[in-house]
Amino acid sequence: MDYIEAINNQYGQINLGSKILAALQGEGKDSLENIQESLGRIEELHIRGRKATVELVHKAGLDKNMKVLDVGSGIGGPARTLAFEFGAHVTGLDLCQEYCQAANVINQRLGLSDKIEIYQGNALEMPFDDDSFDFVMIQHVLMNIENKERLFSQVHRVLRPKGLIAIYTICAGDVAEIYFPVVWANDSSINFLLTPKELLQLIKDSGFKVLSWKDDTSKIIEGFQRRKPKKPSNTPRYVNFELVIPNIAEKSRNIIRNFKEGRIVVFQGIFELNS
Repeated sequence: MDYIEAINNQYGQINLGSKILAALQGEGKDSLENIQESLGRIEELHIRGRKATVELVHKAGLDKNMKVLDVGSGIGGPARTLAFEFGAHVTGLDLCQEYCQAANVINQRLGLSDKIEIYQGNALEMPFDDDSFDFVMIQHVLMNIENKERLFSQVHRVLRPKGLIAIYTICAGDVAEIYFPVVWANDSSINFLLTPKELLQLIKDSGFKVLSWKDDTSKIIEGFQRRKPKKPSNTPRYVNFELVIPNIAEKSRNIIRNFKEGRIVVFQGIFELNS
């Protein structure tokens, strides 16, 4: 199995966009506000979801006039957050065909097709001209990319002078092995974690200046500790993570265990393209 096939097998689900819209209808969600609220549970496929995206772009100082590229855009959640909350025009790029199709279906339903463009493609061979973007966002994508040097060379190419990268990523912790399956990998074949030190050095060597580099792991652990058991409800919740990520319960348990045992950590970073 080649890499692209492995990634699509990890993430892809047939007719995902239609399933999500049907789930929203099943919950009786029809207004724009209600749909946004329900999608907020599932559409940002990284830890801490929409909160993490908003924190990241605030930290970077996103301006609505910036042209934004979201690398590993998934089903379009972060792009929609930037469009709705910041008024930004966003281009999304993702390797998973089903995710791209779902993103387009949802964007059309929400009337965002003029604000968000989704491309299916490989981040190591970006289908964009040089100097196309002011801001590149990469959230929970690097774990699946082995050739990170090539990725950052592509980012370097498509960014305009003084352009920014905002990164929110899982890194390797002090304990070497992790428990599988996790959301980004069912086994070690597509798991390519670096330590924070290794990743930071790679980014600097790729021609970027460090504006910030912060360990956000404590927020994750605190969130686990505050989490309360869900009370049984007679009202079915159609919009849930199982729609997007199969076997989410086991994967979530393993992620929590990996964090608590120091096997993985989360870092947030902002970087500027060296002129």
